[in-house]
Amino acid sequence: MSAFGEGQKMNDRVKFAIANLRARVTEKVNIEWLGNRVDPGPLYIELDDSCSASSEGTLDYSAFRAEAAFHVLLTFPEFANTLKELGADPELTEPVHAVIHSTGRIREDHSFVLSGPCNLEPHALLKAEETRAVVLAGT
Repeated sequence: MSAFGEGQKMNDRVKFAIANLRARVTEKVNIEWLGNRVDPGPLYIELDDSCSASSEGTLDYSAFRAEAAFHVLLTFPEFANTLKELGADPELTEPVHAVIHSTGRIREDHSFVLSGPCNLEPHALLKAEETRAVVLAGT
């Protein structure tokens, strides 16, 4: 047990499950399609309920560090609809499966801000050697 605040005692390491995640990326994301940069519209991120691995993390109060792994789906609904209308291969419109590996500092109020790399699963729309994703720390 370690002290985290005046008169407070807690376990050094606390495991947690990530039960809900639904986010919309507000910054513009470009995709290169047939040699042209395309704005695919909004990118949405949500937990991947079809994944057999759970999304979970650990709070390490002895080091004031949080870490988590989120199994997620990335979707571009506007772009997927455009591709469907153009008669593109349905494989191109499928969500992208990914794992976000995040770490961050635990703050005095027990909140934390996570950031880290996002490992994308193979997808017909994205070339693995050319595609990178990362979650940046917010404020």
